[in-house]
Amino acid sequence: MSDQQSLGYSQAVQVGDTVWLSGTASLDPQFNPVHPGDLAAQMAFIYQRIGETLHRFELGFRHVVRENMYVTDMAALINALPYRKSIYGSGPFPTSTTVQVNQLLLPELMIEIETTACRA
Repeated sequence: MSDQQSLGYSQAVQVGDTVWLSGTASLDPQFNPVHPGDLAAQMAFIYQRIGETLHRFELGFRHVVRENMYVTDMAALINALPYRKSIYGSGPFPTSTTVQVNQLLLPELMIEIETTACRA
């Protein structure tokens, strides 16, 4: 049984031309933290995973229309934002919301990103 099924969620769901991706964190397939305490490295890992998921739907970052970021350290995020911008190149840029939270699923995690992509 997949972790997604056992935990009761889907990594991504497509309805029509829109694909909603669940929040993605820096976790290996066994749900162990990857790059504990390093927000920039976690962000790079997360965008790689998001890219892989988008690719399964024949989409790329140019299709992302909405991005929500949940972070535990806003100052660390500010330092990592140039990398985030590089993911989208010169645009189009998605709409975006960023929220600082006290803790994510595991205390070693510093960022979780959820996205919505659209073919249209």
